[in-house]
Amino acid sequence: MGFTQVRRRFARQMLALGAVVVAAGTAACGGGPDSGPTPLPAAPAITCPSDISTKGVTGGGQAVSYPAPVTTGGSAPVTTSCSPVSGSTFPIGTTAVSCTARDSAARQATCSFAVTLSATTLTATKFLAFGDSVTEGQNGRTIGGFRVVDVPNSYPTKLQGLFDFEFPGQGIVVTNHGQGGVTLEEAVKTLGPMLDAEHPDGLLILHGYNDLGVCPPGSGNSPTCKTAIQSVVNKLRECVQIAREPKHAVRYIFVSTLTPPGPAPATPDRRRDAGAITQTNTGIRQMVSSEGVVLVDPHPAFLGHEAEYVDIDGLHLRPAGNDVLANNFFVAIKRVVPANLLFRF
Repeated sequence: MGFTQVRRRFARQMLALGAVVVAAGTAACGGGPDSGPTPLPAAPAITCPSDISTKGVTGGGQAVSYPAPVTTGGSAPVTTSCSPVSGSTFPIGTTAVSCTARDSAARQATCSFAVTLSATTLTATKFLAFGDSVTEGQNGRTIGGFRVVDVPNSYPTKLQGLFDFEFPGQGIVVTNHGQGGVTLEEAVKTLGPMLDAEHPDGLLILHGYNDLGVCPPGSGNSPTCKTAIQSVVNKLRECVQIAREPKHAVRYIFVSTLTPPGPAPATPDRRRDAGAITQTNTGIRQMVSSEGVVLVDPHPAFLGHEAEYVDIDGLHLRPAGNDVLANNFFVAIKRVVPANLLFRF
């Protein structure tokens, strides 16, 4: 074989060897046609829960929990977030909740739903507290010879606070017309003009302690005390009848039992006989039932807690006692005064 033929044969062999190398390299890289990068899953999608509506909410708002949104697609991990978060306190009205799903490729999807809270409002908004020094807010203490009137801790003030908390922004007002040292015999003469001036929706009556001043401890069965007890019941009935007169037409009338005396020794001792209080309350309950008005009965709640609820003179109330009194009136008012839904945006 000549030199030229050898060179040509070598060239053909090299060409064949190159083809084999190229084929091997192609096989090592995956073989076949180039498939390109692995495609991403579909972008994330998110579905929010249905709108939520809650009626009869009291106070300025309410905590609301809702189900988590449902996501599909996306590159793991897919995270979700909502604002406001589940369990937040939502205000009265409609609040939009926005939810977002995000995947590892920084793609996102959003959805939203509404949380609607409807409040209740009382159909009576003005209440007049009619009574003596217990209503006024005296606490049984004196400074410089003058009796202390603790208005911030009086039951009408505490009742106002309960209204403000549970029915905010609704203009409910409690006016305090307690007058220390006045008997029912005297006070009944002032009730008509007071109602003319105030035109309340509701009348709150807690009165009679001064009339029972003739009933110190141990005298509950005396003729004088018995007469005073009957007078208290009769005068309370007269108050109810005055409030019902067409010219006053008070829609809601609440009459309270009297609170029990505090423990001895009281300083100074202004206690009324415990038995006289019990007899008076029996007469009040019977009168309230016959007149068809609303009974407020704090007396049972005080029994066993006299040292905690009654101040040092054995008659007037500590702040804790006024809390009990206010709560009893509040519960009675909510029980009988109709409430309407109030929708506020």
